[in-house]
Amino acid sequence: MNLRRWGRFHGGGSSVLVTFLMLFLVTLGVFAVSSSNANLRLAQKGVSWVKSYYALEAGAEALLEIISRALSQAGTHTTGGEYIDSGALAGIITQCLEPYTQYNTQHGQIQLPYGTVLEQFKVEPIGPGSVNISGRLARQHGSTEQHLLVEIQVCSGSGESAGWGFRITQWKQYQEPFEYQQGFDLWHQPQ
Repeated sequence: MNLRRWGRFHGGGSSVLVTFLMLFLVTLGVFAVSSSNANLRLAQKGVSWVKSYYALEAGAEALLEIISRALSQAGTHTTGGEYIDSGALAGIITQCLEPYTQYNTQHGQIQLPYGTVLEQFKVEPIGPGSVNISGRLARQHGSTEQHLLVEIQVCSGSGESAGWGFRITQWKQYQEPFEYQQGFDLWHQPQ
């Protein structure tokens, strides 16, 4: 007598279960590896951005050093303990900063440390013994440029040994926004 029941699978049930379990584990493994790879790429981009930001900071610190040298140079131009006129001081600072923005055909543009470039600056007297310096530093980061806006106010009689001191009024980093393709019509259908 045949005691077999119809519709019941006796052979290889455990192997089918193991096969499905292996497929499930391989799929989860592939997702885990791809997620880890994406996290690694994102972390590397973050490290690159931070390095570029601190390179901009180093360039701005070099700019402060140039301004400090200009202030010490202005201190040597004073006579009898009197402070130099703010218009004359603006001229001295402008003269010290111009080589960093003009393109020299023989040597190229003089760069600040780590490939930072002083793209533009403006020096203007704002009162007796006060000068406002604003500038934009730039550094190439990948396919875009990172920028650092710096604004410095130079004041006379601030307790420094040379009689000049400065105060940073703006120190702001920004990156140019991504430019999308112009003239792309999403709803236009080709003919």
